Amino acid sequence: MKRLSMLLLLSLFCINIYSDNFMQEKRIYLVDVTASMEGKGAVKTPNIFSDVKQKLSNAIGAIENPNTEVVVIPFTSSVHEPITDTIKNKNELMTKIQNLSIKPGDTNITDAWERGVEELDSTRVNYVFLLTDGLHNYGSSKEELYNRLRSWKEKSDNRYYFAFYVMLTPNAKEQEICQIVDETNQMWLIESMDVNINFVRTYLESQVNIKEKKTVKLPFKVSNKAMSKDLSFDMILEENPYYKVSNFRPHLDSGYVLFDIMEQKPLIDLPIQVWLKFYIKYDREKNYMTFFTPEVINFKVINRGIREMKIIAR
Repeated sequence: MKRLSMLLLLSLFCINIYSDNFMQEKRIYLVDVTASMEGKGAVKTPNIFSDVKQKLSNAIGAIENPNTEVVVIPFTSSVHEPITDTIKNKNELMTKIQNLSIKPGDTNITDAWERGVEELDSTRVNYVFLLTDGLHNYGSSKEELYNRLRSWKEKSDNRYYFAFYVMLTPNAKEQEICQIVDETNQMWLIESMDVNINFVRTYLESQVNIKEKKTVKLPFKVSNKAMSKDLSFDMILEENPYYKVSNFRPHLDSGYVLFDIMEQKPLIDLPIQVWLKFYIKYDREKNYMTFFTPEVINFKVINRGIREMKIIAR
């Protein structure tokens, strides 16, 4: 019994240690370097290349964690030699980005997207950015591109994979792509050259045992506290017959939120455990450069305590 108690204690200790640590990040930037980025070619667009490089440099310059891994993948008709490094070498990374140049070729978004997907690292929190000023016009069919984008839903399910389709100019806006992104979890549209985004991170999964406590403390990590100063949000528990949430208290400056789990039935009528979903709600228009990753949290509520059995000798 003593050995079993010690193993249980060690197990709980390991869980608590892990729960206080977020995984390191990996940022993957797919950058269109076709001639249209400089306003050249058949389709006349503004010369935005210098601005895009500056915005990307600014975003990388704002990353504080030196262990964050960065991959910048230029593309035209094909994918070109990537720039890879960590934020420990931030200045070198920014210099290499500023030295990116326009290359001949058309816009092959499918191959660029697939190359970015190959870079995903399951041991990190991954952010994939596709930056383009135009539409896919080389290589596979548009239908193939649409299918690859739709597959993100399955690929990112219950994983720390988050994607952003960055439309640098109105020329890059396409109805089908907008609809796919809108319908796909953990994928968002950005209609701007600015990719210096404020990420509000938490865990994909969390749990509480209501036999031990009713108040849940859920860790959150903010990448830009200045942008989160006036951020207002709520966490909505999916409709269910067992539990409800009350007294939601956000403390982003301190790195957590608190809320209480209340039973809607007597304990005896509650399941031993049940998985529910939390949905994070906030004003996206007001906080258009802030993204919760994830926006949906899988939440397990456990109703399990210590059972005692008394044996009476007769």
